Amino acid sequence: MDKLYFGTYHHSTFEESEKMREKAKEMFEKAFKRIIDDRNKDLQIIDIGCGLGFLTILSASYFPKATITAVDLFTHSSLKENSKDILKNNLRIAQIYDRVKIVEADITDKLPSGKFDLAISNLVLHNLGKKRFIAYRNIHDVLKSGSYFINADGFIKKSVFEDPFQNDMKKISDIFDVDFVIKPENENLFFKYMLIALKSK
Repeated sequence: MDKLYFGTYHHSTFEESEKMREKAKEMFEKAFKRIIDDRNKDLQIIDIGCGLGFLTILSASYFPKATITAVDLFTHSSLKENSKDILKNNLRIAQIYDRVKIVEADITDKLPSGKFDLAISNLVLHNLGKKRFIAYRNIHDVLKSGSYFINADGFIKKSVFEDPFQNDMKKISDIFDVDFVIKPENENLFFKYMLIALKSK
Protein backbone atom coordinates (compact mmCIF):
# COMPACT_ATOMS: atom_id res chain seq x y z
CA MET A 1 0.00 0.00 0.00
CA ASP A 2 1.49 3.35 -1.06
CA LYS A 3 -1.32 5.63 0.12
CA LEU A 4 -1.93 6.85 3.67
CA TYR A 5 -4.74 4.94 5.34
CA PHE A 6 -6.13 5.91 8.75
CA GLY A 7 -9.05 3.49 9.11
CA THR A 8 -12.67 3.77 10.21
CA TYR A 9 -13.83 4.89 13.65
CA HIS A 10 -16.47 2.70 15.29
CA HIS A 11 -20.12 3.82 14.82
CA SER A 12 -18.92 5.52 11.64
CA THR A 13 -18.32 4.96 7.92
CA PHE A 14 -14.94 5.54 6.29
CA GLU A 15 -16.27 8.75 4.67
CA GLU A 16 -17.56 10.04 8.03
CA SER A 17 -14.22 9.17 9.61
CA GLU A 18 -12.40 11.15 6.92
CA LYS A 19 -14.65 14.17 7.56
CA MET A 20 -13.96 13.87 11.28
CA ARG A 21 -10.22 13.85 10.55
CA GLU A 22 -10.58 16.99 8.40
CA LYS A 23 -12.21 18.73 11.39
CA ALA A 24 -9.51 17.39 13.70
CA LYS A 25 -6.70 18.61 11.42
CA GLU A 26 -8.15 22.12 11.38
CA MET A 27 -8.62 22.19 15.17
CA PHE A 28 -5.19 20.75 16.01
CA GLU A 29 -3.37 23.15 13.67
CA LYS A 30 -5.21 26.09 15.28
CA ALA A 31 -4.24 24.80 18.73
CA PHE A 32 -0.59 24.22 17.75
CA LYS A 33 -0.36 27.76 16.39
CA ARG A 34 -1.84 29.16 19.59
CA ILE A 35 0.44 27.38 22.08
CA ILE A 36 3.81 27.15 20.30
CA ASP A 37 5.33 30.18 18.54
CA ASP A 38 8.22 28.42 16.82
CA ARG A 39 7.26 25.49 14.58
CA ASN A 40 10.95 24.55 14.27
CA LYS A 41 11.41 23.77 17.96
CA ASP A 42 13.03 20.45 18.78
CA LEU A 43 9.95 19.11 20.59
CA GLN A 44 9.35 15.76 22.27
CA ILE A 45 5.70 14.85 21.57
CA ILE A 46 3.70 11.88 22.83
CA ASP A 47 0.67 10.70 20.82
CA ILE A 48 -1.78 8.95 23.16
CA GLY A 49 -3.66 6.15 21.38
CA CYS A 50 -1.93 6.81 18.06
CA GLY A 51 -3.90 4.23 16.06
CA LEU A 52 -2.74 4.28 12.44
CA GLY A 53 -0.76 7.49 12.89
CA PHE A 54 -3.13 10.28 11.83
CA LEU A 55 -2.07 12.65 14.64
CA THR A 56 1.53 11.41 14.66
CA ILE A 57 1.89 12.41 11.00
CA LEU A 58 -0.07 15.66 11.45
CA SER A 59 2.16 16.79 14.34
CA ALA A 60 5.37 15.68 12.59
CA SER A 61 4.36 17.69 9.50
CA TYR A 62 3.49 20.77 11.55
CA PHE A 63 6.65 20.55 13.69
CA PRO A 64 9.40 19.38 11.28
CA LYS A 65 12.04 18.97 14.01
CA ALA A 66 9.84 17.18 16.53
CA THR A 67 10.33 13.60 17.68
CA ILE A 68 7.12 11.68 18.39
CA THR A 69 6.48 8.76 20.72
CA ALA A 70 3.40 6.94 19.36
CA VAL A 71 1.59 4.88 22.01
CA ASP A 72 -1.17 2.33 21.43
CA LEU A 73 -2.22 -1.20 22.37
CA PHE A 74 -3.33 -1.85 18.75
CA THR A 75 -6.17 -4.07 20.00
CA HIS A 76 -9.08 -1.73 20.79
CA SER A 77 -12.21 -2.02 18.64
CA SER A 78 -12.73 1.77 18.51
CA LEU A 79 -10.62 1.92 15.32
CA LYS A 80 -11.28 -0.79 12.78
CA GLU A 81 -8.16 -2.32 11.18
CA ASN A 82 -5.90 -0.86 13.92
CA SER A 83 -2.50 -2.41 13.27
CA LYS A 84 1.12 -1.68 14.03
CA ASP A 85 2.06 -2.78 10.49
CA ILE A 86 -0.30 -0.26 8.86
CA LEU A 87 1.02 2.43 11.23
CA LYS A 88 4.62 1.65 10.21
CA ASN A 89 3.64 1.73 6.53
CA ASN A 90 1.94 5.13 6.99
CA LEU A 91 5.04 6.51 8.73
CA ARG A 92 7.22 5.31 5.83
CA ILE A 93 4.88 6.86 3.23
CA ALA A 94 4.92 10.15 5.18
CA GLN A 95 8.74 9.88 5.37
CA ILE A 96 8.84 10.34 9.14
CA TYR A 97 9.61 6.77 10.24
CA ASP A 98 12.99 7.75 11.71
CA ARG A 99 11.37 10.48 13.86
CA VAL A 100 8.84 8.20 15.55
CA LYS A 101 9.23 5.72 18.38
CA ILE A 102 6.36 3.20 18.53
CA VAL A 103 5.46 1.96 22.01
CA GLU A 104 2.89 -0.79 22.59
CA ALA A 105 1.37 0.12 25.96
CA ASP A 106 -1.88 0.48 27.88
CA ILE A 107 -2.37 4.19 28.63
CA THR A 108 -4.35 3.33 31.77
CA ASP A 109 -1.43 1.32 33.09
CA LYS A 110 1.88 2.96 32.32
CA LEU A 111 3.29 5.40 29.78
CA PRO A 112 6.87 5.54 28.50
CA SER A 113 9.22 7.25 30.93
CA GLY A 114 10.48 10.72 30.10
CA LYS A 115 9.22 14.26 30.13
CA PHE A 116 7.41 15.49 27.04
CA ASP A 117 6.84 19.01 25.71
CA LEU A 118 3.41 18.16 24.31
CA ALA A 119 0.84 15.34 24.52
CA ILE A 120 -1.81 14.87 21.83
CA SER A 121 -4.81 12.58 21.45
CA ASN A 122 -7.86 12.25 19.20
CA LEU A 123 -11.04 10.29 19.97
CA VAL A 124 -9.39 7.98 22.49
CA LEU A 125 -10.20 8.74 26.13
CA HIS A 126 -14.00 8.54 25.87
CA ASN A 127 -13.58 4.85 24.94
CA LEU A 128 -12.00 4.10 28.32
CA GLY A 129 -15.02 4.72 30.55
CA LYS A 130 -14.00 5.73 34.09
CA LYS A 131 -10.47 4.52 33.42
CA ARG A 132 -9.96 7.71 31.38
CA PHE A 133 -9.23 9.52 34.65
CA ILE A 134 -6.28 7.17 35.24
CA ALA A 135 -5.10 7.97 31.70
CA TYR A 136 -5.35 11.74 32.35
CA ARG A 137 -3.10 11.33 35.40
CA ASN A 138 -0.62 9.14 33.55
CA ILE A 139 -0.44 11.74 30.77
CA HIS A 140 0.08 14.53 33.30
CA ASP A 141 2.94 12.59 34.90
CA VAL A 142 4.95 12.39 31.65
CA LEU A 143 4.50 16.08 30.74
CA LYS A 144 6.89 18.84 31.69
CA SER A 145 5.28 21.30 34.11
CA GLY A 146 3.35 23.95 32.18
CA SER A 147 3.23 21.83 29.02
CA TYR A 148 0.03 21.04 27.15
CA PHE A 149 -2.16 18.03 26.57
CA ILE A 150 -4.17 18.76 23.41
CA ASN A 151 -7.11 16.37 23.52
CA ALA A 152 -9.85 16.20 20.88
CA ASP A 153 -12.58 13.90 22.08
CA GLY A 154 -16.27 13.23 22.27
CA PHE A 155 -18.21 13.95 25.42
CA ILE A 156 -21.38 11.86 25.46
CA LYS A 157 -24.45 13.57 26.91
CA LYS A 158 -26.80 11.09 28.58
CA SER A 159 -29.47 13.69 29.36
CA VAL A 160 -30.24 17.31 28.46
CA PHE A 161 -29.41 18.32 32.04
CA GLU A 162 -25.92 16.86 32.04
CA ASP A 163 -22.66 18.51 30.94
CA PRO A 164 -20.14 15.66 30.56
CA PHE A 165 -17.35 18.03 29.54
CA GLN A 166 -17.63 20.11 32.74
CA ASN A 167 -17.94 16.94 34.83
CA ASP A 168 -14.68 15.57 33.41
CA MET A 169 -12.81 18.85 33.77
CA LYS A 170 -13.77 19.14 37.46
CA LYS A 171 -12.31 15.69 38.13
CA ILE A 172 -8.90 16.62 36.69
CA SER A 173 -8.76 20.24 37.89
CA ASP A 174 -6.00 19.40 40.39
CA ILE A 175 -3.59 18.43 37.58
CA PHE A 176 -4.72 20.43 34.53
CA ASP A 177 -6.12 23.89 33.78
CA VAL A 178 -8.38 24.30 30.75
CA ASP A 179 -6.61 26.96 28.69
CA PHE A 180 -8.98 27.04 25.71
CA VAL A 181 -11.55 24.96 23.82
CA ILE A 182 -12.09 24.71 20.06
CA LYS A 183 -15.41 23.37 18.78
CA PRO A 184 -16.17 22.41 15.18
CA GLU A 185 -19.18 23.88 13.41
CA ASN A 186 -22.39 21.81 13.32
CA GLU A 187 -21.69 20.01 16.56
CA ASN A 188 -23.86 17.06 17.52
CA LEU A 189 -26.24 17.68 20.43
CA PHE A 190 -25.47 14.45 22.30
CA PHE A 191 -21.92 13.63 21.15
CA LYS A 192 -19.94 16.80 21.69
CA TYR A 193 -16.69 16.57 19.73
CA MET A 194 -14.27 19.29 20.75
CA LEU A 195 -10.61 20.05 21.29
CA ILE A 196 -9.43 20.97 24.77
CA ALA A 197 -6.05 22.53 25.47
CA LEU A 198 -5.11 21.39 28.96
CA LYS A 199 -2.12 23.02 30.64
CA SER A 200 -0.34 20.81 33.16
CA LYS A 201 0.09 22.10 36.71
